Amino acid sequence: MINVDGTPVSVADYFKSMYGIQLKFPKLPCLWVGSRDKTTYIPMEFCTMISQPMPRKKKLQDDAVANMIKMTAIKPLERQQKIKDGLLANNNMYKNDPFAKEFGISLAGTMTKLTGRVLDPPSIDYKNNAQVKILPKNPGKWFMDKKQYVSGVSVKNWAFLNMASLDEKQCKEIQSRFCSVGKDNGLHFSSSRSSVLTVNEKMKDQEEGIIKVEGVLEKIKAKFHEGGKTLDLVIIVFPFKAGGVYDRVKHVSEMKLGLTPQCCLRQNLYKKGELSSQVVGNICLKINSKLGGVNHVLSNCSRPSMLKRPIMIMGADVSHPAPESRGVKPSIAAIVASMEPKATNYEVQVRVQDMGLESTEEVIQDMKEVTKNLLVKFYENNGGRKPEKIVMFRDGCSEGQFLTVLSQELVAMRQACKELEENYQPAITFIVVQKRHHTRFFPTDDNKYKNGNALAGTVIDQGINHPTEGDFYLVSHEGIQGTSRPCHYHVLWDDSNFHADDLETLAYYLCHLYSRCTRSVSYPTPTYYAHLVADRARKHHNELAGYEGGGSISGNSAGSVRLTEAEKRRVQEILERGVKVSPMYFV
Repeated sequence: MINVDGTPVSVADYFKSMYGIQLKFPKLPCLWVGSRDKTTYIPMEFCTMISQPMPRKKKLQDDAVANMIKMTAIKPLERQQKIKDGLLANNNMYKNDPFAKEFGISLAGTMTKLTGRVLDPPSIDYKNNAQVKILPKNPGKWFMDKKQYVSGVSVKNWAFLNMASLDEKQCKEIQSRFCSVGKDNGLHFSSSRSSVLTVNEKMKDQEEGIIKVEGVLEKIKAKFHEGGKTLDLVIIVFPFKAGGVYDRVKHVSEMKLGLTPQCCLRQNLYKKGELSSQVVGNICLKINSKLGGVNHVLSNCSRPSMLKRPIMIMGADVSHPAPESRGVKPSIAAIVASMEPKATNYEVQVRVQDMGLESTEEVIQDMKEVTKNLLVKFYENNGGRKPEKIVMFRDGCSEGQFLTVLSQELVAMRQACKELEENYQPAITFIVVQKRHHTRFFPTDDNKYKNGNALAGTVIDQGINHPTEGDFYLVSHEGIQGTSRPCHYHVLWDDSNFHADDLETLAYYLCHLYSRCTRSVSYPTPTYYAHLVADRARKHHNELAGYEGGGSISGNSAGSVRLTEAEKRRVQEILERGVKVSPMYFV
Protein backbone atom coordinates (compact mmCIF):
# COMPACT_ATOMS: atom_id res chain seq x y z
CA MET A 1 0.00 0.00 0.00
CA ILE A 2 1.11 3.56 -0.70
CA ASN A 3 -0.17 6.89 0.63
CA VAL A 4 -1.70 9.26 -1.94
CA ASP A 5 -2.83 12.58 -0.42
CA GLY A 6 -3.16 10.86 2.95
CA THR A 7 -5.26 7.99 1.62
CA PRO A 8 -3.84 4.41 1.51
CA VAL A 9 -4.07 3.01 -2.04
CA SER A 10 -2.82 -0.28 -3.45
CA VAL A 11 -0.23 -0.11 -6.25
CA ALA A 12 -2.63 -1.90 -8.67
CA ASP A 13 -5.45 0.62 -7.96
CA TYR A 14 -3.01 3.56 -8.26
CA PHE A 15 -1.86 2.48 -11.75
CA LYS A 16 -5.45 1.83 -12.85
CA SER A 17 -6.74 5.25 -11.71
CA MET A 18 -3.64 7.22 -12.69
CA TYR A 19 -2.66 5.60 -15.99
CA GLY A 20 -5.66 3.42 -16.87
CA ILE A 21 -3.47 0.27 -16.79
CA GLN A 22 -4.62 -3.02 -15.28
CA LEU A 23 -1.64 -4.84 -13.74
CA LYS A 24 -1.22 -8.43 -14.94
CA PHE A 25 0.74 -9.47 -11.83
CA PRO A 26 -0.57 -7.34 -8.94
CA LYS A 27 0.89 -9.70 -6.30
CA LEU A 28 4.54 -9.29 -7.42
CA PRO A 29 6.77 -6.88 -5.44
CA CYS A 30 7.81 -3.54 -6.95
CA LEU A 31 11.37 -2.46 -7.79
CA TRP A 32 12.71 0.45 -5.73
CA VAL A 33 14.69 2.58 -8.20
CA GLY A 34 16.67 5.81 -8.07
CA SER A 35 18.13 7.39 -4.94
CA ARG A 36 17.60 5.80 -1.52
CA ASP A 37 16.18 9.10 -0.31
CA LYS A 38 13.35 8.96 -2.87
CA THR A 39 10.46 6.50 -2.93
CA THR A 40 10.15 5.56 -6.60
CA TYR A 41 8.54 2.12 -6.94
CA ILE A 42 7.88 0.49 -10.32
CA PRO A 43 5.96 -2.79 -10.86
CA MET A 44 8.24 -5.51 -12.23
CA GLU A 45 6.15 -6.08 -15.37
CA PHE A 46 7.07 -2.59 -16.66
CA CYS A 47 10.80 -3.28 -16.34
CA THR A 48 13.02 -5.10 -18.82
CA MET A 49 16.58 -6.36 -18.40
CA ILE A 50 18.91 -4.87 -21.00
CA SER A 51 21.61 -7.06 -22.55
CA GLN A 52 24.38 -5.53 -20.37
CA PRO A 53 23.06 -4.87 -16.85
CA MET A 54 24.72 -2.20 -14.72
CA PRO A 55 27.78 -3.45 -12.81
CA ARG A 56 27.36 -4.05 -9.10
CA LYS A 57 28.04 -0.84 -7.19
CA LYS A 58 28.42 -2.43 -3.76
CA LYS A 59 31.66 -3.85 -2.39
CA LEU A 60 32.19 -7.41 -3.57
CA GLN A 61 32.74 -10.23 -1.09
CA ASP A 62 36.38 -10.98 -0.25
CA ASP A 63 36.58 -14.23 -2.24
CA ALA A 64 34.96 -12.54 -5.26
CA VAL A 65 37.52 -9.71 -5.05
CA ALA A 66 40.38 -12.24 -4.89
CA ASN A 67 39.02 -14.10 -7.94
CA MET A 68 38.49 -10.85 -9.85
CA ILE A 69 42.10 -9.73 -9.20
CA LYS A 70 43.41 -13.15 -10.24
CA MET A 71 41.44 -13.13 -13.50
CA THR A 72 42.24 -9.53 -14.42
CA ALA A 73 45.96 -9.59 -13.52
CA ILE A 74 48.04 -9.12 -16.69
CA LYS A 75 51.69 -10.18 -16.90
CA PRO A 76 54.18 -7.34 -17.45
CA LEU A 77 55.13 -8.28 -21.03
CA GLU A 78 51.47 -8.64 -22.05
CA ARG A 79 50.60 -5.27 -20.48
CA GLN A 80 53.54 -3.63 -22.23
CA GLN A 81 52.34 -4.98 -25.57
CA LYS A 82 48.78 -3.76 -24.91
CA ILE A 83 50.08 -0.26 -24.17
CA LYS A 84 52.15 -0.28 -27.38
CA ASP A 85 49.14 -1.46 -29.41
CA GLY A 86 47.07 1.35 -27.90
CA LEU A 87 49.76 3.90 -28.77
CA LEU A 88 49.85 2.67 -32.36
CA ALA A 89 46.05 2.86 -32.71
CA ASN A 90 46.03 6.42 -31.27
CA ASN A 91 48.85 7.44 -33.60
CA ASN A 92 47.02 6.17 -36.66
CA MET A 93 43.88 7.98 -35.55
CA TYR A 94 45.67 11.32 -35.05
CA LYS A 95 47.66 11.00 -38.29
CA ASN A 96 44.45 11.03 -40.32
CA ASP A 97 42.60 13.58 -38.20
CA PRO A 98 42.35 16.99 -39.95
CA PHE A 99 42.02 18.92 -36.66
CA ALA A 100 45.08 17.23 -35.14
CA LYS A 101 47.03 18.04 -38.34
CA GLU A 102 45.92 21.66 -38.20
CA PHE A 103 47.12 22.06 -34.60
CA GLY A 104 50.25 19.96 -35.15
CA ILE A 105 49.29 17.32 -32.58
CA SER A 106 51.03 13.96 -32.85
CA LEU A 107 51.69 11.08 -30.46
CA ALA A 108 55.01 9.34 -29.91
CA GLY A 109 54.88 5.76 -31.06
CA THR A 110 57.16 4.44 -28.30
CA MET A 111 57.14 4.40 -24.50
CA THR A 112 59.22 6.99 -22.65
CA LYS A 113 62.72 5.80 -21.75
CA LEU A 114 63.82 6.70 -18.22
CA THR A 115 66.92 6.24 -16.11
CA GLY A 116 66.23 4.61 -12.77
CA ARG A 117 68.29 2.88 -10.12
CA VAL A 118 67.84 0.00 -7.71
CA LEU A 119 68.39 0.75 -4.02
CA ASP A 120 70.38 -1.77 -1.98
CA PRO A 121 68.08 -3.86 0.24
CA PRO A 122 68.55 -3.61 4.03
CA SER A 123 69.74 -6.41 6.31
CA ILE A 124 67.21 -7.75 8.82
CA ASP A 125 67.98 -8.56 12.47
CA TYR A 126 66.43 -11.26 14.64
CA LYS A 127 67.10 -12.34 18.27
CA ASN A 128 70.68 -11.90 19.56
CA ASN A 129 71.50 -9.75 16.49
CA ALA A 130 71.24 -12.77 14.16
CA GLN A 131 71.38 -11.13 10.75
CA VAL A 132 69.65 -12.05 7.49
CA LYS A 133 71.02 -10.53 4.31
CA ILE A 134 68.56 -9.93 1.46
CA LEU A 135 69.98 -10.91 -1.92
CA PRO A 136 70.45 -7.81 -4.16
CA LYS A 137 69.61 -9.92 -7.25
CA ASN A 138 66.37 -11.20 -5.65
CA PRO A 139 65.15 -8.49 -3.24
CA GLY A 140 61.70 -8.09 -1.69
CA LYS A 141 61.78 -11.22 0.50
CA TRP A 142 63.91 -13.12 2.98
CA PHE A 143 63.80 -16.33 5.03
CA MET A 144 64.07 -16.62 8.82
CA ASP A 145 66.22 -19.80 8.60
CA LYS A 146 65.42 -21.02 12.14
CA LYS A 147 66.09 -17.61 13.67
CA GLN A 148 63.82 -16.36 16.46
CA TYR A 149 61.74 -13.20 16.82
CA VAL A 150 63.58 -10.19 18.29
CA SER A 151 61.13 -10.20 21.21
CA GLY A 152 58.93 -13.29 21.55
CA VAL A 153 55.96 -13.33 23.94
CA SER A 154 54.61 -16.13 26.15
CA VAL A 155 51.01 -17.29 25.70
CA LYS A 156 50.27 -18.74 29.14
CA ASN A 157 46.48 -19.18 28.94
CA TRP A 158 44.76 -19.65 25.60
CA ALA A 159 41.61 -21.14 24.10
CA PHE A 160 41.04 -23.03 20.86
CA LEU A 161 37.55 -22.49 19.42
CA ASN A 162 36.72 -25.10 16.78
CA MET A 163 33.80 -23.91 14.59
CA ALA A 164 34.96 -25.94 11.56
CA SER A 165 33.83 -29.43 12.73
CA LEU A 166 37.43 -30.61 13.21
CA ASP A 167 37.74 -33.96 15.00
CA GLU A 168 39.63 -34.36 18.29
CA LYS A 169 42.79 -35.60 16.55
CA GLN A 170 42.89 -32.55 14.21
CA CYS A 171 42.35 -30.15 17.13
CA LYS A 172 45.26 -31.67 19.04
CA GLU A 173 47.41 -31.66 15.89
CA ILE A 174 46.80 -27.93 15.28
CA GLN A 175 47.45 -27.07 18.94
CA SER A 176 50.70 -29.05 19.09
CA ARG A 177 51.82 -27.51 15.75
CA PHE A 178 51.29 -23.99 17.14
CA CYS A 179 53.37 -25.00 20.20
CA SER A 180 56.22 -26.49 18.12
CA VAL A 181 56.34 -23.84 15.36
CA GLY A 182 55.93 -21.08 17.96
CA LYS A 183 58.81 -22.52 20.02
CA ASP A 184 61.09 -22.62 16.94
CA ASN A 185 60.31 -18.94 16.27
CA GLY A 186 60.53 -17.73 19.87
CA LEU A 187 56.77 -17.56 20.61
CA HIS A 188 56.04 -19.76 23.65
CA PHE A 189 52.61 -21.41 23.91
CA SER A 190 51.83 -23.16 27.19
CA SER A 191 50.88 -26.78 26.46
CA SER A 192 49.65 -27.89 29.91
CA ARG A 193 46.03 -29.06 30.07
CA SER A 194 45.05 -26.40 32.60
CA SER A 195 46.32 -23.63 30.29
CA VAL A 196 44.56 -24.65 27.06
CA LEU A 197 40.78 -24.82 26.68
CA THR A 198 39.31 -26.52 23.60
CA VAL A 199 35.72 -25.57 22.72
CA ASN A 200 33.73 -27.23 19.91
CA GLU A 201 30.88 -25.27 18.35
CA LYS A 202 29.20 -26.04 15.02
CA MET A 203 28.41 -23.36 12.47
CA LYS A 204 26.21 -24.34 9.53
CA ASP A 205 26.08 -20.89 7.95
CA GLN A 206 27.03 -17.27 8.59
CA GLU A 207 23.76 -16.36 10.35
CA GLU A 208 24.16 -19.17 12.90
CA GLY A 209 27.76 -18.11 13.54
CA ILE A 210 26.75 -14.47 14.15
CA ILE A 211 24.10 -15.57 16.67
CA LYS A 212 26.33 -18.05 18.55
CA VAL A 213 29.79 -16.53 18.68
CA GLU A 214 29.26 -13.80 21.33
CA GLY A 215 27.84 -16.24 23.90
CA VAL A 216 30.65 -18.74 23.25
CA LEU A 217 33.38 -16.10 23.72
CA GLU A 218 31.73 -14.90 26.96
CA LYS A 219 31.71 -18.48 28.33
CA ILE A 220 35.38 -18.96 27.38
CA LYS A 221 36.39 -15.77 29.20
CA ALA A 222 34.27 -16.70 32.24
CA LYS A 223 35.88 -20.18 32.43
CA PHE A 224 39.37 -18.67 32.78
CA HIS A 225 38.11 -15.92 35.09
CA GLU A 226 36.68 -18.54 37.47
CA GLY A 227 40.15 -20.07 37.81
CA GLY A 228 41.66 -16.64 38.49
CA LYS A 229 43.51 -16.63 35.16
CA THR A 230 43.81 -14.00 32.42
CA LEU A 231 43.02 -15.23 28.90
CA ASP A 232 45.85 -14.20 26.56
CA LEU A 233 44.58 -15.48 23.20
CA VAL A 234 41.65 -17.19 21.46
CA ILE A 235 42.43 -19.09 18.24
CA ILE A 236 39.25 -19.55 16.18
CA VAL A 237 38.99 -21.89 13.17
CA PHE A 238 36.18 -21.13 10.68
CA PRO A 239 34.85 -23.68 8.15
CA PHE A 240 34.52 -21.03 5.39
CA LYS A 241 35.01 -17.31 4.78
CA ALA A 242 32.26 -15.54 6.73
CA GLY A 243 32.76 -11.77 6.85
CA GLY A 244 29.82 -11.18 9.17
CA VAL A 245 31.05 -13.69 11.78
CA TYR A 246 34.61 -12.34 11.54
CA ASP A 247 33.36 -8.78 12.12
CA ARG A 248 31.29 -9.89 15.10
CA VAL A 249 34.23 -11.82 16.62
CA LYS A 250 36.54 -8.80 16.32
CA HIS A 251 33.95 -6.41 17.74
CA VAL A 252 32.90 -8.57 20.69
CA SER A 253 36.50 -9.56 21.55
CA GLU A 254 38.14 -6.16 21.22
CA MET A 255 35.42 -3.71 22.23
CA LYS A 256 33.41 -5.70 24.79
CA LEU A 257 35.38 -8.55 26.37
CA GLY A 258 38.97 -7.31 26.09
CA LEU A 259 40.23 -10.46 24.34
CA THR A 260 42.81 -11.01 21.58
CA PRO A 261 41.27 -13.22 18.86
CA GLN A 262 43.18 -14.90 16.01
CA CYS A 263 40.92 -16.19 13.24
CA CYS A 264 41.96 -18.73 10.61
CA LEU A 265 40.30 -20.84 7.90
CA ARG A 266 40.25 -24.61 7.88
CA GLN A 267 41.04 -24.70 4.13
CA ASN A 268 44.16 -22.55 4.68
CA LEU A 269 45.42 -24.63 7.59
CA TYR A 270 44.92 -27.89 5.69
CA LYS A 271 46.44 -27.17 2.31
CA LYS A 272 46.84 -30.26 0.11
CA GLY A 273 45.18 -32.41 2.77
CA GLU A 274 47.75 -31.96 5.54
CA LEU A 275 48.43 -29.31 8.16
CA SER A 276 50.71 -26.60 6.73
CA SER A 277 53.55 -25.50 9.03
CA GLN A 278 54.12 -22.48 6.79
CA VAL A 279 50.57 -21.21 7.38
CA VAL A 280 50.93 -21.82 11.14
CA GLY A 281 54.25 -19.90 11.03
CA ASN A 282 52.57 -16.96 9.25
CA ILE A 283 49.81 -16.92 11.89
CA CYS A 284 52.48 -16.96 14.64
CA LEU A 285 53.94 -13.74 13.12
CA LYS A 286 50.57 -12.06 13.63
CA ILE A 287 50.02 -13.47 17.14
CA ASN A 288 53.45 -12.35 18.39
CA SER A 289 52.92 -8.85 17.03
CA LYS A 290 49.37 -8.56 18.41
CA LEU A 291 50.51 -9.55 21.89
CA GLY A 292 53.23 -6.89 21.98
CA GLY A 293 56.24 -8.81 20.63
CA VAL A 294 58.66 -7.62 17.92
CA ASN A 295 59.21 -9.97 14.97
CA HIS A 296 62.15 -8.38 13.16
CA VAL A 297 64.00 -5.06 12.92
CA LEU A 298 66.44 -3.35 10.57
CA SER A 299 70.09 -4.21 11.30
CA ASN A 300 72.20 -1.43 12.82
CA CYS A 301 74.31 -1.34 9.65
CA SER A 302 71.17 -0.74 7.54
CA ARG A 303 69.27 1.63 9.79
CA PRO A 304 68.97 5.10 8.20
CA SER A 305 70.78 7.77 10.21
CA MET A 306 67.52 9.60 10.96
CA LEU A 307 66.25 6.50 12.84
CA LYS A 308 69.25 6.66 15.21
CA ARG A 309 67.84 9.78 16.93
CA PRO A 310 64.42 10.19 18.64
CA ILE A 311 62.00 10.36 15.69
CA MET A 312 58.28 9.67 15.37
CA ILE A 313 57.16 8.06 12.11
CA MET A 314 53.44 8.64 11.50
CA GLY A 315 51.00 7.14 9.03
CA ALA A 316 47.48 8.41 8.29
CA ASP A 317 44.54 7.29 6.16
CA VAL A 318 40.89 8.33 5.80
CA SER A 319 38.36 5.62 4.94
CA HIS A 320 35.18 6.81 3.22
CA PRO A 321 31.85 4.95 3.08
CA ALA A 322 30.57 3.40 -0.14
CA PRO A 323 28.67 5.83 -2.44
CA GLU A 324 25.28 4.35 -1.50
CA SER A 325 26.01 5.00 2.20
CA ARG A 326 26.95 8.69 1.90
CA GLY A 327 25.08 10.73 4.44
CA VAL A 328 24.34 7.57 6.45
CA LYS A 329 27.81 6.37 7.42
CA PRO A 330 30.70 8.67 8.39
CA SER A 331 34.28 8.84 7.17
CA ILE A 332 36.83 7.30 9.54
CA ALA A 333 40.34 8.71 9.99
CA ALA A 334 43.09 6.48 11.38
CA ILE A 335 46.49 7.74 12.50
CA VAL A 336 49.37 5.60 13.78
CA ALA A 337 52.75 6.66 15.19
CA SER A 338 55.91 4.72 16.01
CA MET A 339 56.91 4.64 19.67
CA GLU A 340 60.64 3.85 19.39
CA PRO A 341 63.55 4.44 16.99
CA LYS A 342 63.25 0.94 15.48
CA ALA A 343 59.80 1.92 14.14
CA THR A 344 58.21 -1.47 14.90
CA ASN A 345 55.65 -0.69 17.65
CA TYR A 346 52.86 1.77 16.93
CA GLU A 347 50.14 3.54 18.90
CA VAL A 348 46.78 4.28 17.29
CA GLN A 349 44.21 7.09 17.17
CA VAL A 350 40.81 6.85 15.44
CA ARG A 351 38.47 9.72 14.59
CA VAL A 352 34.92 9.61 13.20
CA GLN A 353 34.16 12.41 10.74
CA ASP A 354 30.71 13.25 9.42
CA MET A 355 30.59 13.94 5.70
CA GLY A 356 28.12 15.47 3.28
CA LEU A 357 26.12 13.75 0.56
CA GLU A 358 28.18 15.26 -2.25
CA SER A 359 31.85 15.43 -1.30
CA THR A 360 34.18 13.24 0.73
CA GLU A 361 36.10 15.26 3.32
CA GLU A 362 39.73 14.17 3.09
CA VAL A 363 41.19 16.44 5.79
CA ILE A 364 41.61 14.91 9.26
CA GLN A 365 39.65 17.44 11.32
CA ASP A 366 40.98 16.64 14.82
CA MET A 367 44.65 16.43 13.82
CA LYS A 368 45.83 18.69 16.65
CA GLU A 369 44.36 16.54 19.43
CA VAL A 370 45.48 13.33 17.69
CA THR A 371 49.10 14.56 17.41
CA LYS A 372 49.10 15.71 21.06
CA ASN A 373 47.92 12.29 22.26
CA LEU A 374 50.53 10.46 20.18
CA LEU A 375 53.35 12.80 21.31
CA VAL A 376 52.39 12.24 24.97
CA LYS A 377 52.47 8.45 24.43
CA PHE A 378 55.89 8.73 22.74
CA TYR A 379 57.14 10.81 25.71
CA GLU A 380 55.87 8.19 28.22
CA ASN A 381 57.33 5.26 26.24
CA ASN A 382 60.79 6.83 25.90
CA GLY A 383 61.55 7.89 29.46
CA GLY A 384 60.66 11.54 28.97
CA ARG A 385 62.32 12.05 25.56
CA LYS A 386 60.50 14.04 22.90
CA PRO A 387 60.86 13.30 19.17
CA GLU A 388 63.33 15.65 17.48
CA LYS A 389 61.73 15.00 14.09
CA ILE A 390 58.30 13.88 12.87
CA VAL A 391 57.87 12.19 9.48
CA MET A 392 54.27 11.81 8.27
CA PHE A 393 53.36 9.37 5.48
CA ARG A 394 49.86 10.44 4.39
CA ASP A 395 47.73 8.03 2.35
CA GLY A 396 44.54 8.53 0.35
CA CYS A 397 45.09 12.09 -0.85
CA SER A 398 44.73 13.25 -4.47
CA GLU A 399 46.71 16.09 -6.07
CA GLY A 400 43.77 18.50 -5.92
CA GLN A 401 43.69 18.13 -2.12
CA PHE A 402 47.42 18.60 -1.46
CA LEU A 403 47.27 22.27 -0.48
CA THR A 404 44.13 21.87 1.65
CA VAL A 405 45.53 18.88 3.54
CA LEU A 406 48.92 20.54 4.01
CA SER A 407 47.55 23.90 5.14
CA GLN A 408 45.22 22.33 7.73
CA GLU A 409 46.97 19.17 8.96
CA LEU A 410 50.53 20.52 9.08
CA VAL A 411 49.36 23.65 10.92
CA ALA A 412 47.42 21.45 13.37
CA MET A 413 50.53 19.32 14.02
CA ARG A 414 52.58 22.49 14.71
CA GLN A 415 49.92 23.79 17.12
CA ALA A 416 49.89 20.43 18.94
CA CYS A 417 53.66 20.68 19.57
CA LYS A 418 53.34 24.29 20.74
CA GLU A 419 50.49 23.51 23.14
CA LEU A 420 52.50 20.74 24.79
CA GLU A 421 55.52 23.03 25.26
CA GLU A 422 55.92 26.64 24.15
CA ASN A 423 59.36 26.27 22.53
CA TYR A 424 58.93 22.71 21.26
CA GLN A 425 59.27 22.81 17.46
CA PRO A 426 60.33 19.45 16.01
CA ALA A 427 61.21 19.36 12.31
CA ILE A 428 58.21 18.00 10.39
CA THR A 429 58.39 16.19 7.04
CA PHE A 430 55.03 15.63 5.31
CA ILE A 431 54.91 13.04 2.50
CA VAL A 432 51.85 11.92 0.54
CA VAL A 433 51.82 8.31 -0.68
CA GLN A 434 49.73 7.48 -3.76
CA LYS A 435 48.93 4.13 -5.36
CA ARG A 436 45.98 5.12 -7.53
CA HIS A 437 47.69 6.12 -10.74
CA HIS A 438 48.38 4.54 -14.13
CA THR A 439 52.18 4.68 -14.25
CA ARG A 440 53.98 1.37 -14.86
CA PHE A 441 57.67 0.59 -15.34
CA PHE A 442 59.08 -2.08 -17.66
CA PRO A 443 62.84 -2.69 -17.20
CA THR A 444 64.88 -2.91 -20.41
CA ASP A 445 67.93 -4.49 -18.71
CA ASP A 446 68.35 -7.48 -16.36
CA ASN A 447 67.15 -5.64 -13.25
CA LYS A 448 63.87 -7.55 -13.15
CA TYR A 449 62.30 -10.72 -11.82
CA LYS A 450 61.67 -13.82 -13.92
CA ASN A 451 58.09 -12.66 -14.62
CA GLY A 452 59.36 -9.31 -16.02
CA ASN A 453 58.44 -7.05 -13.08
CA ALA A 454 60.88 -4.39 -11.85
CA LEU A 455 63.05 -5.38 -8.87
CA ALA A 456 62.00 -4.21 -5.38
CA GLY A 457 63.95 -1.02 -4.66
CA THR A 458 63.60 0.45 -8.18
CA VAL A 459 63.44 4.26 -7.90
CA ILE A 460 62.57 6.80 -10.62
CA ASP A 461 63.17 10.40 -9.54
CA GLN A 462 63.83 12.10 -12.87
CA GLY A 463 62.27 12.25 -16.32
CA ILE A 464 58.56 12.03 -15.46
CA ASN A 465 58.62 13.85 -12.13
CA HIS A 466 57.37 17.29 -11.17
CA PRO A 467 59.79 20.04 -12.27
CA THR A 468 59.76 21.93 -8.94
CA GLU A 469 58.16 19.72 -6.26
CA GLY A 470 60.07 16.82 -4.72
CA ASP A 471 58.47 13.56 -5.81
CA PHE A 472 59.63 10.07 -6.77
CA TYR A 473 58.30 6.67 -7.79
CA LEU A 474 59.37 3.59 -5.82
CA VAL A 475 58.67 -0.09 -6.46
CA SER A 476 59.24 -1.61 -3.03
CA HIS A 477 57.73 -5.10 -3.43
CA GLU A 478 58.15 -8.21 -5.52
CA GLY A 479 55.19 -8.29 -7.94
CA ILE A 480 54.00 -11.91 -7.83
CA GLN A 481 50.68 -11.42 -9.62
CA GLY A 482 50.14 -9.08 -12.57
CA THR A 483 52.27 -5.97 -13.19
CA SER A 484 53.86 -4.14 -10.24
CA ARG A 485 52.33 -0.74 -9.50
CA PRO A 486 54.93 1.68 -8.09
CA CYS A 487 54.13 4.02 -5.21
CA HIS A 488 54.22 7.73 -5.98
CA TYR A 489 55.66 9.80 -3.11
CA HIS A 490 55.12 13.59 -2.98
CA VAL A 491 57.21 15.51 -0.43
CA LEU A 492 54.85 18.39 0.42
CA TRP A 493 56.89 19.81 3.30
CA ASP A 494 60.35 19.14 4.70
CA ASP A 495 61.78 21.15 7.62
CA SER A 496 64.77 18.78 7.87
CA ASN A 497 65.88 19.36 4.26
CA PHE A 498 66.47 15.65 3.85
CA HIS A 499 68.40 14.61 0.77
CA ALA A 500 66.19 12.85 -1.81
CA ASP A 501 68.29 9.68 -1.33
CA ASP A 502 67.58 9.68 2.42
CA LEU A 503 63.81 9.87 1.97
CA GLU A 504 63.84 7.22 -0.77
CA THR A 505 65.88 4.88 1.42
CA LEU A 506 63.66 5.56 4.47
CA ALA A 507 60.48 4.81 2.49
CA TYR A 508 61.99 1.61 1.04
CA TYR A 509 63.36 0.34 4.36
CA LEU A 510 60.07 1.03 6.17
CA CYS A 511 58.40 -1.32 3.69
CA HIS A 512 60.46 -4.17 5.27
CA LEU A 513 59.05 -3.65 8.79
CA TYR A 514 55.53 -4.96 8.14
CA SER A 515 55.13 -7.55 10.90
CA ARG A 516 52.71 -9.93 9.12
CA CYS A 517 55.25 -11.40 6.70
CA THR A 518 58.93 -11.76 5.79
CA ARG A 519 58.49 -9.67 2.65
CA SER A 520 58.84 -6.07 1.65
CA VAL A 521 55.34 -4.63 1.10
CA SER A 522 54.19 -2.20 -1.58
CA TYR A 523 53.96 0.91 0.60
CA PRO A 524 55.46 2.03 3.95
CA THR A 525 54.44 0.11 7.07
CA PRO A 526 52.90 3.13 8.92
CA THR A 527 50.50 3.84 6.02
CA TYR A 528 49.69 0.13 5.75
CA TYR A 529 48.91 0.01 9.48
CA ALA A 530 46.77 3.17 9.25
CA HIS A 531 44.78 1.48 6.48
CA LEU A 532 44.28 -1.66 8.64
CA VAL A 533 43.18 0.46 11.64
CA ALA A 534 40.66 2.40 9.49
CA ASP A 535 39.31 -0.87 8.08
CA ARG A 536 38.91 -2.38 11.57
CA ALA A 537 37.28 0.82 12.89
CA ARG A 538 34.79 0.63 9.99
CA LYS A 539 33.87 -2.93 11.06
CA HIS A 540 33.42 -1.80 14.67
CA HIS A 541 31.29 1.14 13.51
CA ASN A 542 29.03 -1.10 11.43
CA GLU A 543 28.48 -3.35 14.45
CA LEU A 544 27.87 -0.46 16.84
CA ALA A 545 25.52 1.37 14.45
CA GLY A 546 23.57 -1.85 13.92
CA TYR A 547 23.14 -2.41 17.66
CA GLU A 548 22.35 1.17 18.58
CA GLY A 549 19.93 1.76 15.74
CA GLY A 550 18.38 -1.70 15.69
CA GLY A 551 19.20 -1.96 12.00
CA SER A 552 21.35 -4.20 9.84
CA ILE A 553 24.67 -5.25 11.32
CA SER A 554 26.10 -6.92 8.25
CA GLY A 555 29.60 -5.99 7.03
CA ASN A 556 29.55 -3.15 4.50
CA SER A 557 25.82 -3.02 3.84
CA ALA A 558 24.17 0.34 3.55
CA GLY A 559 21.22 -1.08 5.43
CA SER A 560 22.15 0.39 8.81
CA VAL A 561 19.38 2.77 9.75
CA ARG A 562 19.95 6.48 10.23
CA LEU A 563 21.08 7.13 13.79
CA THR A 564 19.88 10.01 15.95
CA GLU A 565 22.47 12.63 16.94
CA ALA A 566 22.68 11.16 20.46
CA GLU A 567 23.30 7.65 19.06
CA LYS A 568 25.93 9.03 16.64
CA ARG A 569 27.78 10.71 19.52
CA ARG A 570 27.67 7.53 21.60
CA VAL A 571 29.07 5.38 18.77
CA GLN A 572 31.73 8.03 18.10
CA GLU A 573 32.81 8.11 21.76
CA ILE A 574 33.13 4.31 21.92
CA LEU A 575 35.16 4.16 18.68
CA GLU A 576 37.48 7.06 19.56
CA ARG A 577 38.12 5.61 23.01
CA GLY A 578 39.94 2.89 21.07
CA VAL A 579 40.79 -0.75 21.68
CA LYS A 580 42.53 -1.25 25.03
CA VAL A 581 43.52 -4.92 24.58
CA SER A 582 46.84 -4.25 22.83
CA PRO A 583 48.28 -1.30 20.84
CA MET A 584 48.93 -3.60 17.83
CA TYR A 585 45.49 -5.31 17.88
CA PHE A 586 44.92 -4.52 14.17
CA VAL A 587 47.78 -6.64 12.75
